[in-house]
Amino acid sequence: MESIRDIKRHFNFFERDEKNLVRIAPLMAQYKDEFPQKFYEHIKDFEETPRFLKDADVIKKHQNALKDWFINLFSGYYEESYLLGLEKIGYAHVKIGLSPHYVNAAMNFVRIFCLDILRKEIKETSERREVANSVSKIIDINLDIITSSFVEGELKSYFISQRLESSMIQIAKRFTHGLNLILLIGLMVLSIMVMGLFVYDVSHIFEGNIEKGLLSTLGSLLVLWVVIELMNTEIKHLKGGKFAIKVFISVALVSVIRKILITTLKGEAIEAQLTLVAAVAVLGCVYWLIARLEA
Repeated sequence: MESIRDIKRHFNFFERDEKNLVRIAPLMAQYKDEFPQKFYEHIKDFEETPRFLKDADVIKKHQNALKDWFINLFSGYYEESYLLGLEKIGYAHVKIGLSPHYVNAAMNFVRIFCLDILRKEIKETSERREVANSVSKIIDINLDIITSSFVEGELKSYFISQRLESSMIQIAKRFTHGLNLILLIGLMVLSIMVMGLFVYDVSHIFEGNIEKGLLSTLGSLLVLWVVIELMNTEIKHLKGGKFAIKVFISVALVSVIRKILITTLKGEAIEAQLTLVAAVAVLGCVYWLIARLEA
């Protein structure tokens, strides 16, 4: 399964679409109780409906789940947790043996239901057309994820090894997510320590050692900037963003620059300083090449 970021990009689902859906969320919430009722009217003639919706408790639970899904459709937050929720829906349908055909038919009803609301509630044509386009995109994204997980779920039901592999992948995903959280916490602690180093370096200025204080402070600010970039990159990664290699090149680049500042203060041999300058040039070229590739 692809990341939610890639899926949104493939469907041309942008920030503008998220804002459109958030804007109509209060409007759609007015129909949250009507939606499950209309949905059940639509599926009551499906041949498979009596087999899956047997008693009042099951029906009530399903209607509440439908209501929650309908509200989340316009939440404006569509990250990895949203993807996982839709995957669970697909797996649940596989588990009960429901054909994908009925999922497609149900989604068609959802689209018609939402567009009918927009026709009734939004009179301005261009605005309605833009919002309807965003609604169609998020419905198509939901259908794509559910049906894709449907296929994966069916494969799992046929291949025991696939089940084991899937379980291991899920465990590895959660473990990796936990490690990423630990890394983020570590970066937060490190940023606090760098702030302490910054204060220490500034103190040299007030002690009268202005040259050392300024250069050391500049080095501390560079390290702080790197930590901030690493934190931003890790946050984006946790939200499903791509791994940014250039950030780690920038870490090495800033480290070498800080080393140059330190060697300047210590008055080390010119050969050592030239070696560091050459390293900066190489890392700068590598950073430029990676930045162009990632653009």
